[in-house]
Amino acid sequence: MEPLTIAAILFGSFLLLVFLRVPVAFALGLATLPVIFLTPGVTFFALIDRTYISFNSFLLLSVPFFLLAANLMNENGITRKLIDLAKVSVGHLPGGLGHINVLVSMLFAGISGSSNADAAGIGKVL
Repeated sequence: MEPLTIAAILFGSFLLLVFLRVPVAFALGLATLPVIFLTPGVTFFALIDRTYISFNSFLLLSVPFFLLAANLMNENGITRKLIDLAKVSVGHLPGGLGHINVLVSMLFAGISGSSNADAAGIGKVL
């Protein structure tokens, strides 16, 4: 199959499922089924193998620990102190909240090292 045809089938089936009010999480998974069944050479075992390989990653293992770090920073008040520091530094500028968000995100990412933890930690406070 051509890549353009595959993309058209994926987007078309996804949009159809969304318009039928299927939840997005299920629509994303179900939209891939026509492509899997219509593509020659894709076996069930190859599909299972690729799924296992994609989940067997050290990067996925680290995400819960970064989220734990973000929650610990929230509970101990570090996030609020970072926001107060950013508010004093750039809060007086036009668009101050946007500047505060950028500055706190930079500081928070330097401490936690993860954009997922950054979004989880700062998103609760801002």
